Amino acid sequence: MMKNEKNEQAVSPVIATILMVAITVVLAGVLYVWANNLASEGTDTSSSTLNTYTADDAADDASAATDDTLIKMQMTGKDTLAWSFVKITLSVGDNVFTCSVAAGDDCQISQQAGDDDNSWESGEFIFLAEAGADICDAQGCAVDISVTNGGNTVAGDGSTIVN
Repeated sequence: MMKNEKNEQAVSPVIATILMVAITVVLAGVLYVWANNLASEGTDTSSSTLNTYTADDAADDASAATDDTLIKMQMTGKDTLAWSFVKITLSVGDNVFTCSVAAGDDCQISQQAGDDDNSWESGEFIFLAEAGADICDAQGCAVDISVTNGGNTVAGDGSTIVN
């Protein structure tokens, strides 16, 4: 009679070690890709910006004239925002006014302390002034501000009181 012995070992120690190393490498790769993707989401500025702005009342007083300097704004962050992609709008009540560095809009943007006239740089002050339209004609005028860069909203104060 032949005796049939069953082998009690499921996997040899060498194969088990190779499988454990392979699984560890695959898991490390997956975690690296996931963590790298997660970290880059917070710093990717190709479609948006992490910059913010502050807005304050400018030194000029609001009046019935159409050339008052209304708002002083400063941008902070690491990006430089090209004027060709930046859109600043002011709204007072139901009226919306578009601001630009070029002539022809209701609101004129003038730059102070920047090195590049074609962009709004980090730390640079800009001033928003009426350009033929009476945006605010009295002290205490509440102005809502919207700033977008390439269609994406730039975070900031959002409103200010013009005195």
